[in-house]
Amino acid sequence: MRRRGAGNRCTFSLQESSAKMRSIADAVFLLRATALMKTPNSKHDNFRIRNARRWSPGGWPPYAGALATVSLAFLIRFELHPALQSDYPFLLFTVAALLVEFFLGFGPALLVVVAGLLLGTYCFVPPYDSFLVPEPLDLFFVAGYLLVALLAIFLLEDLQRSKYALSLMKEVLQSRLEMLERSNTERVLAERAAQENSERFRSLAASFPQILYMRRVDGEFEYLNEQFYRYTGVAPGALGAAGWMLAVHPEDTALVTELCDRVGSSGVAATLRFRLRMAGGSYEEFAGPITRLEGKHGKDIKWVGSVVKPRAS
Repeated sequence: MRRRGAGNRCTFSLQESSAKMRSIADAVFLLRATALMKTPNSKHDNFRIRNARRWSPGGWPPYAGALATVSLAFLIRFELHPALQSDYPFLLFTVAALLVEFFLGFGPALLVVVAGLLLGTYCFVPPYDSFLVPEPLDLFFVAGYLLVALLAIFLLEDLQRSKYALSLMKEVLQSRLEMLERSNTERVLAERAAQENSERFRSLAASFPQILYMRRVDGEFEYLNEQFYRYTGVAPGALGAAGWMLAVHPEDTALVTELCDRVGSSGVAATLRFRLRMAGGSYEEFAGPITRLEGKHGKDIKWVGSVVKPRAS
């Protein structure tokens, strides 16, 4: 039996530790996610900006992809150059920059814009194969390319960051919802277990011949088992702060009060003896131990004890 009890205690301890670890992990995730989603005016805005940039892949592969894309755009435009000549020199580079921004991020897209400017100006803007200043109309196309491409990738970058922020918010809200559901389930299970334990205790206490009680320092009873009501005939819930003394023999009330005060002040348990009026009007003698019970901080003093007819014990 001892081994089984120890095993149950170990199992309960492991379950309790697991629940605590899960709660701590959830709390850390929420704190981190909340810090990353601060408003722009908050002191944690740098976390929000860094986090927003994480939507795109990191490292060197995006830049390699950008170089491959701009090379493909250059080859296509080079093959079309005999037909297009100086028309639309930067169109394919603009499309390449948008694609790279959408899939690979802002840095690689900016690389495509710069590479497209150099390749397009050198190869497809008269005078060809030269970086000399082009004619005013061609200079207008160069400036237009830079303006349109840069504006487009900036807008796409802002869109991608907003999309990532919404995705993160969705994950946080989903996590909070799961935490609330789990917390609510644990609360329901705990309430059900407490109710079952309370019912078991009341059933067990009802079978005792003793009168079991717990009384606060103000005199109110927190608990009285059914034996008291059976003996005295008092209706359940009819006792007030001092109402129970009406059932005590008038000659014993002062002794009961003095003994309760002494136990409450000293903390030393004592034996309580008094006569209690029965439902038929006669008085019967009861006796039993009384002790003091303190709250967590040593303030909320309560009296706990049990009394029984000496001849029945």
